[in-house]
Amino acid sequence: MSDLFRGLTSGSRAVVRTRIEPPPADGPQLTDTVGEIAALDEESVRMTTRTGEVTLRRDLVVATRAIPPRPTRRGAPHRAIGIEDLHLVMTKGQPGSTQAWLGEEREGWLLRAGHGWTGRSNSALPLGDPGLPLPDAVDAVDAWYTERDLTPLVMLPRPRGAGTGDDPLGRLLLQRGWTEGHPADVLTGRTDTLLTGSAPAPEGLTLHASEHVDETWLAGSPPRLQQHHDAAREILALPPHQVFLTAQDGEGGTAGVVRVALADGWAGIFGLHVAPGHRRRGVGRWLTLAAARAARESGASLTYLQVEPSNEAAQQLYRGLGMQQHHDYVYLARGASPLAKA
Repeated sequence: MSDLFRGLTSGSRAVVRTRIEPPPADGPQLTDTVGEIAALDEESVRMTTRTGEVTLRRDLVVATRAIPPRPTRRGAPHRAIGIEDLHLVMTKGQPGSTQAWLGEEREGWLLRAGHGWTGRSNSALPLGDPGLPLPDAVDAVDAWYTERDLTPLVMLPRPRGAGTGDDPLGRLLLQRGWTEGHPADVLTGRTDTLLTGSAPAPEGLTLHASEHVDETWLAGSPPRLQQHHDAAREILALPPHQVFLTAQDGEGGTAGVVRVALADGWAGIFGLHVAPGHRRRGVGRWLTLAAARAARESGASLTYLQVEPSNEAAQQLYRGLGMQQHHDYVYLARGASPLAKA
């Protein structure tokens, strides 16, 4: 698969520019097709457009560009995307090592398992109709995770201001005695808005970028990731288009790390961590802006991230750079406390 389609998969929305064959004697030589990629192989790309399905020859493709999912309401692009569509983008940034659908693909419930590292990679994500009555769908989730020796866990997205009991699934899980964990905010913004901020490079630090996770980046990551080193390495190798940023001091030590995952015209900022000895030096802000620059250079006009409401320093940093709350989510676990960190 050529780099022209890097980061694009089935379900991605994109603009695909192709040569017109045979070339016209006069007029444009190229044409753009806008739509959702239905299938992609070495010879062709099949796209669903507003006027129907078309198949394009791969050898005629000269350029591609990912574009965000179609807005579901009016407003700024980073606010107008629906909760379900945003989660479809977000899960590409940190998938499970094993995934399955309950109901129709992209329209049902996504089941994710990732050896117990993070709730994102080890939870059921209800996006639509699971194809079963709600109690039976919960039983199916229970069985799927139990079969893999994992605690059954559901990530429940909630509109701003909504409680878990306001949602039929959330209400059923609470009635069954599932345990509700702490919420996490999903913040979104325009990438260019983040870059209106400034942050000088902290003295003595240099920034290193890689498209692949390596041991230096992993060594500078949060302790919980290091406790799940093998699972994290496996999962972090899955997203097809990423940038791993590492801040190092003059002695080769790691001062901080952050990861950028790119998909569908969006950039996700993950795993920002500053070593205790380098805190209160502006390293976190510097790395966040470096992540935003990497996002813009890769063509991502919109950015998302996930942060706990109780993390006051991170909330102040991100909101101060122009990020706004889109919605939140909460984990519910059967018979045990949900994972402490998302």
